[in-house]
Amino acid sequence: MTYKETVLITGKVTMSFIMDFVKSANHFSSYIIVEVDGKKLNAKSLLSMGRLTGHFGPITIISTGLDSEEALEHLKKHCMVVQRKSV
Repeated sequence: MTYKETVLITGKVTMSFIMDFVKSANHFSSYIIVEVDGKKLNAKSLLSMGRLTGHFGPITIISTGLDSEEALEHLKKHCMVVQRKSV
């Protein structure tokens, strides 16, 4: 099953956020990508996700696999917590 949702990041993405996001994504067996500005980034790769440094605005999280719904909900909440910290 595949799940997809767009989340608004209201503060600039930091390397700390990226490291936590990648660590969280790696807890799931699903294939997870993040789409931003037409680019597809592997959510489980620090090198790939590093391209988000300094970004703010919408990102789309897409997860495919057995635990894809749980993965999407967890990562979406992770983004919401970061938004509250940065506001």
